[in-house]
Amino acid sequence: MHYWTGGQCRNGNCSWVDGSSFDFENFGEGKSYSHDQCIVSSFEEGRWSVADCNEENCFVCETRVAMSDCADWYSAGYTEDGVYNIVVKGKFYKVYCDMHTAGGGWVMFQRRVDSSDSFWDHNWTEYRKGFGKMGPNTNFWMGNELLHQLTAKDRNVTLRVEMRGDRTPNAKNPDGYWWNHYFEFQIGPEETGYTLDGLAINWRNVEGNASTGWYDMTYSVGAKFSTVDRINDPRPNCVTDY
Repeated sequence: MHYWTGGQCRNGNCSWVDGSSFDFENFGEGKSYSHDQCIVSSFEEGRWSVADCNEENCFVCETRVAMSDCADWYSAGYTEDGVYNIVVKGKFYKVYCDMHTAGGGWVMFQRRVDSSDSFWDHNWTEYRKGFGKMGPNTNFWMGNELLHQLTAKDRNVTLRVEMRGDRTPNAKNPDGYWWNHYFEFQIGPEETGYTLDGLAINWRNVEGNASTGWYDMTYSVGAKFSTVDRINDPRPNCVTDY
């Protein structure tokens, strides 16, 4: 069984059908070609041969691999920060990729640079779909639904948290910088309230300097997401007061 490769031979010369030269050839040994024939490849061996161009065969097309996250783009050689297109479960999304921090390939799902957006007063739908404009110096939330999809598709997702500056009046560390890495990060589907289903830290080798006490983020595993119009917290006033 054979398929068309998109190559052809005319007047003893072979090339792609658009006239461009081959970057490589894979003709089988002893395979000869004559005038005005098209190139086919064997499903079994992958070696090339020629056949009459009117012969019916399957054909192959070149297509770009669908990237499913920023790590895929980074692995493909894209190293500039910015907005990239990804495909998750057959749907197209835009995400902001950090290609420089800690090895690159990070999907940034939240950035808060100033108080122009208070974040806490957005409703459930806004947090599900996402809000703000993705950029290097803008406030945005990617969206809980996509966050769920991204953390569900891979076995072990790493969460990186960065915090800069304590804006509390008379704070002791107004220029402080805190960060940490968490592992096995997973957000449940909307039916469960976008529950924090997984989050772990290597206590024997803590990488960063943030959240390593009794109040560590891992203590929130099992908690549902809350917004001002859908409070799932056991303490209803927590969302509005803090």
